[in-house]
Amino acid sequence: MNTEKTLNIVLADDHSIVRSGLNFLIEQQPGMQVNKEASSFEMLMEVLKETPCDILILDLNMGDKNGLQSVKDVSSRFKDLSILVLSMYPEEMYALQSIKAGAAGYLNKKVVSDELVDAILSVAKGKVYLSKAVNDTLLYGESLQKEEKNPSELLSKREFEVLAMIAGGMSYKEIAEKLSLSPKTVSTYRTRILDKLSLDNTNQLIHYALQNDIIV
Repeated sequence: MNTEKTLNIVLADDHSIVRSGLNFLIEQQPGMQVNKEASSFEMLMEVLKETPCDILILDLNMGDKNGLQSVKDVSSRFKDLSILVLSMYPEEMYALQSIKAGAAGYLNKKVVSDELVDAILSVAKGKVYLSKAVNDTLLYGESLQKEEKNPSELLSKREFEVLAMIAGGMSYKEIAEKLSLSPKTVSTYRTRILDKLSLDNTNQLIHYALQNDIIV
């Protein structure tokens, strides 16, 4: 009796032909299945909330959310999820940055059919997957760990001030008067802060500030 756990995989790419090709390759492998697909970043976030998933294969250019920020957002919200970045961009430009942003592996679309299964199995075991070409160019002792940035590195000086004031219980009007801004501008700063810190609402923002000792 085969008791090995089936790997549940979500595909996120804005090109249907790419998703179809990946689906075909994965479904041929024993112990792997595609649970869901997403064609946009917004759809992906909804899918991940509702779908059991061990591995996410994520295109670095999703149309509505591009680049490394998408990796950071997913990895910060779904910490137990292994992210395998799939990209048309050269590995030497984005592979290491993707790993530091929170991905478990990086695969160039040009070689996906040859390396996809190995990459999936590698990240499923908790290992970092990079092609041999990239590994050979890494500096001796170079870290492949995700970079943990503190809030002051993620936020601008003004965003940090607004965060501290909101967490301190000040209203938009009070913050606006203190910083010589309009309440609408304060609201815009709040939205930016939530996005950068991958938070959903003011309660989470306040909790985050308390955890990190960010209070006026």
